[in-house]
Amino acid sequence: MNFHLRLMALAALASGPLPSRADPAAEAAAHHRDLQQDGEGVVVAAVSPDGIRYGAAGRLAADGPEVDESTLFEIGSITKVFTGILLADLVLRDLAALDDPVAVHLPGGLISGESPLREITLLELATHSSGLPRLASDLEKGSDPADPYAHYDEERLHAYLGHIGPDDLAERGKTSYSNLGFGLLGHLLKRISGKPYETLLAETVFDPLGMADSFVLRRPDVLPEELAPRLATGHAAGRPVPHWHGSVHSSAGAVVSSARDLARFAAAHFSPETPAGLRAAMDLAATPHRGGVGLGWFVNEDSVGHDGRTGGFSSSLAIQLSEKTASIRLANGTAPAPEPVGKGDFTGLSGYWEGVLGVGNATLRLVFRISESGRVVLHSLDQGGSGLPAERAAYEDGMLRAFFAGIGGRFEGQVGDGAIEGTWRQGEESPLRLVRSEGVPAALETALARRAEGKAPELDGWWSGYLGGKEGLFVVLEVERVGDTAEARLYSPDQSPEPMPVTKLSFRDGQLVLEVGSIGASYAAKLGEDGTFVGAWKQGPAPTPLSLRRSAERPQRE
Repeated sequence: MNFHLRLMALAALASGPLPSRADPAAEAAAHHRDLQQDGEGVVVAAVSPDGIRYGAAGRLAADGPEVDESTLFEIGSITKVFTGILLADLVLRDLAALDDPVAVHLPGGLISGESPLREITLLELATHSSGLPRLASDLEKGSDPADPYAHYDEERLHAYLGHIGPDDLAERGKTSYSNLGFGLLGHLLKRISGKPYETLLAETVFDPLGMADSFVLRRPDVLPEELAPRLATGHAAGRPVPHWHGSVHSSAGAVVSSARDLARFAAAHFSPETPAGLRAAMDLAATPHRGGVGLGWFVNEDSVGHDGRTGGFSSSLAIQLSEKTASIRLANGTAPAPEPVGKGDFTGLSGYWEGVLGVGNATLRLVFRISESGRVVLHSLDQGGSGLPAERAAYEDGMLRAFFAGIGGRFEGQVGDGAIEGTWRQGEESPLRLVRSEGVPAALETALARRAEGKAPELDGWWSGYLGGKEGLFVVLEVERVGDTAEARLYSPDQSPEPMPVTKLSFRDGQLVLEVGSIGASYAAKLGEDGTFVGAWKQGPAPTPLSLRRSAERPQRE
């Protein structure tokens, strides 16, 4: 489960956990060394027919013990996988049907006769195809940014559902990620079964599989006393942050678990010891239903997977069903702390470097854009061309190193005459040779020009403001001139230092329009005489006022 502006970590390259054949200990050590701070830790697991291997590095908290396979982490949106299995189980027991309209399981009189919820089905909720917005438009009202879902209870959800109209579900039928949809689904599962979500989950999945470390963190008072010493402290940008509590959104992202439990869960997908009823529900959930989405799972041929993120934790789980393997990564940190971008003298490296990376049977054309200050931005031309800045970069003793926390990737290469010979590591290692380009590569400029229109390059620099006023989320827009076009990315520093790519940036006649496709958001504004953009941010039914002011350097919250 991710907070207001975010959908998931940017994946400029194929993101996810390590392949099961990798060395978990080496992967954990490298992840901790390159991407974490003191007091943070990471645990990885590889499941195969030969057994389960673990690797761990770092600590549970600054003054805590080292992490291991029994350390407890918030797993965020991986929770949705369990919610999908619960739905599958109720369907197989004839207590519900995938094509049941939502209204069938809501209290009588809650919604009007014209409400689109009389047509939206349980299947659409479970496959992110209902058209419901990612978050309820009133979620921020009364919320604590440090624990954004804790205040939103069933009463608030019912009030919101009662006001949903046809225009609110304009994207119905398309895959559109929705935490709201899965919160509603969990609420309906409670009404169908007559049991609280956490009870249903324990009885259906956790207890039969012996997942004794796993539970739902609905409220602050539900943490089992005996498990508290093993619960890691979350970190955002290197700083400790509070735990998140799910309330009515618990079914979207409030499960706490360990690498040991998740490995047991993954292995249950191909274990003969899994109870037959549960195995049938797991199989139904792992079946693609709409747009390559199962019931909670994202399905790719014979593999299923899901990532998760909360305020201070990041996680990933992937299962290769035919190979009977799985991979898991759990970390109590979302990104490195802000620090100088580059270490060393990058003067001789500044410019553009092109290469081709082999990924399975495919190849990806990459461009590394390096500034004299040591900023390294990675573009994957075959995946849209959006730039992903490295959180850390160093050029020392002829070696270039760049670390990309958002996708768990890193590059290390020896600089030679017009080329950099190196290795890309993202779970497994792949050779990557970069060759210097004379000027902006044409393919990169073409890719970016599809996103930037009008006089977008004139916006080069930093712009910032607050959603709905000074008490709202701090928003930062960065625009970089690249040749004759521009690239833009959006930051929500209150939530994470990682950027979101702006998929459309248009500036004509003083009018600014931008879109962030990954979160279904847009912003339209007019440039005033004082140099400030005044407009509205739209993400869901109701727009929110947002003014953006330019600054010479990267802005900070006042």
